[in-house]
Amino acid sequence: MNVKPLEIQKLPSPYGEILRREVEKLKKNDDVLAIGLAGSVARSDLWQGADLDIEVVVKGDKPKRVLCTEHEVSVDYGYFGESQINDLPHDTRPIYDPTQILTKTLKARTKRQLWQKMIQKNTESAEKFLHKAESALPDDLLSVLCHIHNAGAYLGSNLILATGMAPSVRRTISKLEVAMKKINRPDLFDRYVRLYGMPETLRKAEFLSQQLEQGYAEVWSYMNEKAVGPAYMDQQPSSGPWFRNRIRPIYEHDKRDLVWIILIEYPFILRFILKTIGIDDFPERVFDTVKRLSGSPACWINRYRRILGLIPEKSVADLLLTAEGLNAEVKNLASKKYLLKSARVC
Repeated sequence: MNVKPLEIQKLPSPYGEILRREVEKLKKNDDVLAIGLAGSVARSDLWQGADLDIEVVVKGDKPKRVLCTEHEVSVDYGYFGESQINDLPHDTRPIYDPTQILTKTLKARTKRQLWQKMIQKNTESAEKFLHKAESALPDDLLSVLCHIHNAGAYLGSNLILATGMAPSVRRTISKLEVAMKKINRPDLFDRYVRLYGMPETLRKAEFLSQQLEQGYAEVWSYMNEKAVGPAYMDQQPSSGPWFRNRIRPIYEHDKRDLVWIILIEYPFILRFILKTIGIDDFPERVFDTVKRLSGSPACWINRYRRILGLIPEKSVADLLLTAEGLNAEVKNLASKKYLLKSARVC
């Protein structure tokens, strides 16, 4: 794979200044072998919520570690031991690589293999949740919706990947729209957004934003104390800076992306809440399992119920069929020429 080093001086403000400052700090650490940048800024895909994803290769056989921080913009660090270097993000561009360990690893990859590996992994996860959704029918429709949305996160990524584009977690809907126009399949986009109750839920974007902001404020310290939450909750004492830097810009960029991320974030945090009561695997009947929760976790569940209530129950069975149909479409697209001809880091 062609590898193009990143030139910090060409980045716009404030990204260039922040990245230069952080790289200089990292270079002073003798354990640091190489530094790269991944994500939207590395791809020159800037938007108002763009963050800096700094990837750091360190000496030894150390497990991958992620550190989330909030500065003038969000800055995330991925630390990879030498044995974990193949797990570096697909779009990493070298910044500091005196031994060429990072460059050589990236050059040894092929885009087609990367995309196909990601699609396969996503497909397995999507099908796991679709199976759970089928099992929860017909009497537990809220759980069915939860599983559909979990599966949909992987399906959206796959639909984008299958056209040779790089997905973006916080901009899945707007990226997917571009990807489906690229292959002249706007029908797939229309089917996909219906999984998330659009356009009805889109009209409630401000309400959804409030639900997430207030829900974060209620559950954040609980997850922080339990030390079982995602890295960003475990590492930061409050939700305010995270919401300001990571979520609010999505609302300003494209409210459809906001609706999507909120319907994904609620079950994502719920997975960690379940771990606090000894449940590691996401249950088929989600809301029966969480009845014993109280306090801030119960508040999170209640808000989640309220959000899912925006989607009519009578549409749930059809939405499951739509999700299953999209999964079949992904497999078809991935086997065609789109992926083989277009696969590129973009």
